[in-house]
Amino acid sequence: MLGLRALQHDVLEGVARDLPVGLVMNRLCLRAERLAPDVVCSILAVDAAGRLHPLAAPSLSKSFSDAIDGLAIGPQAGSCGTAAYLREPVEVVDIEGDPLWAAYKGLALPLGLRACWSSPIYASDGRVIGTFAFYYRERRGPNALERTIVQACVNLCAIAMEQEERKESIQRLAYYDPLTGAANRASFEQHARDALASAAKDGVGVAIHWIDLDDFKSVNDTLGHQAGDMLLKTVTQRLRTALRPGEFLARMGGDEFVVLQYPAASVDAIEELARRLAAAVVEPAPLGETMASVGASIGIACAPQDGFDLAQLMKKADLALYEAKANVGRCFSFFDSRMEAKIASRWRLERELEQALRRAEFALYFQPIVDLVALEVSGFEALLRWRRPGYGLLSPTEFLPIAEKAGLIYEIGDWVLREACLLGATLPAHMRIAVNLSPTQLMRPGLALDVAATIAACNISPARLELEITESALLLENPATHGCLSDLRQLGVSIALDDFGTGFSALSHLRAFPVDRIKIDRSFVQEVDIRRETASIIRAIIGLAHELGVKTTAEGIETQSQLRMLHSFGCNEIQGYLISEPRPLAAFRQIIEPRAARLAAAKLA
Repeated sequence: MLGLRALQHDVLEGVARDLPVGLVMNRLCLRAERLAPDVVCSILAVDAAGRLHPLAAPSLSKSFSDAIDGLAIGPQAGSCGTAAYLREPVEVVDIEGDPLWAAYKGLALPLGLRACWSSPIYASDGRVIGTFAFYYRERRGPNALERTIVQACVNLCAIAMEQEERKESIQRLAYYDPLTGAANRASFEQHARDALASAAKDGVGVAIHWIDLDDFKSVNDTLGHQAGDMLLKTVTQRLRTALRPGEFLARMGGDEFVVLQYPAASVDAIEELARRLAAAVVEPAPLGETMASVGASIGIACAPQDGFDLAQLMKKADLALYEAKANVGRCFSFFDSRMEAKIASRWRLERELEQALRRAEFALYFQPIVDLVALEVSGFEALLRWRRPGYGLLSPTEFLPIAEKAGLIYEIGDWVLREACLLGATLPAHMRIAVNLSPTQLMRPGLALDVAATIAACNISPARLELEITESALLLENPATHGCLSDLRQLGVSIALDDFGTGFSALSHLRAFPVDRIKIDRSFVQEVDIRRETASIIRAIIGLAHELGVKTTAEGIETQSQLRMLHSFGCNEIQGYLISEPRPLAAFRQIIEPRAARLAAAKLA
């Protein structure tokens, strides 16, 4: 048939020219109706959820198409819905009386439609992706000519619709994140450029909110990448739910997201969105059998005050993000020109930290710990210092947070542990050495094996090594961390809970943590002889710890009065400037020998 060949040529040419699939399908319907003058043609798409969507029906009213849009396929869903459900052609010769049309005949009959023959359209992988239907204005089924036409049309529809699927798939890959379904960087940049151009023209504001998930790496490291992916999906959905008209979300990669706010009417409106985004992230998320919590740090850059160049705005939002992460307790920061100098200084510090180990710029200082029963020095806490060229001796608070963000904490931590064990091995056998572990180090897989290897290499007894840890909400609910602590204790290493009384610390946690010692924070000790309430709390802590078989060390002892009160409460050990400030280990040789150590401690009694 010449007419059928012309129809095939028209459709295939439209596909080859990459015309919109709706236009190609409309042309197909019109040509099919010319070949079979007594029919009304309709093409529906079937989505992944099994719902129908009109693709082409040029001779049917819009109201009819709108009424069936979103209809679920099923065993009694008219001719098309049933054909898609049963995966076979369905011929209804009497719409008015056929049960398949019972719920829908009110749509067809007023239009003069009396019969309908629908055929499923299959993708090459066997999925039903649509239906092709002929409606009749009289009660009848298809004739031989119409069957030939429909067979050709169904095949052509499959070609055109699969081509559209491939285009949509390429579009998704190009502009959407495959894990979360959020827009990706390319999509964001396209959207943002359009918004900035409109904003510059109309004189309205735009804000870029750059979001980084706090502690996401910990979730990945401890619970695995599958859990991390689950968390990213959950966070994406929560951020989507928090958005309002004019707010566009994209995932930039890793644990970073960005929201474009256009228009940004005022500073109050920008801050309100930032708080809304942070609140959406912070809620604990179920990850299988456990829960995980992350926070959000947000850096904000705004047009027009920070310019209209997208690359510069994104850079400035990123700088503001660094500032937000550095400011504990404040989840967002606006870009400020002073940040660039500050970030440049931080960048230089990171580069110098990378070289510090190779240049042997790190050193360990030691602070003695005194046993109040034996009246002797029972050990030393190893404290890291950095001799930064041009800056003198820096304490850990001045560089370790940056080392942690730069991913240098493992290398530095390994050096500290190895150096402390080497020096600790030179001490008398009754003295232990205490080394601080950051939460990041504690979450590293295989930490217990690394510690065991270091102990063996340094030829020091595990019983003489004490690892000090601090609490965090994540640690309290993390089985992997508890397992690591148990493995360390099985090695013979003791575990001390540092800074007890601050942060997340609570007496009830002594049951959950496998610890041997708690170190009462200096902020409590400083008030022990000033505030009665503080003295009562410390007495209760020491009493309960002893009942649980946990030893106590008071940090930050600076006066004889503090010493006497802690001694009277039954505290096992003290540490602080009253005994000595931190110094190189060689400075303590005179008190390291047992008799000298007892004499030094006795002077404090």
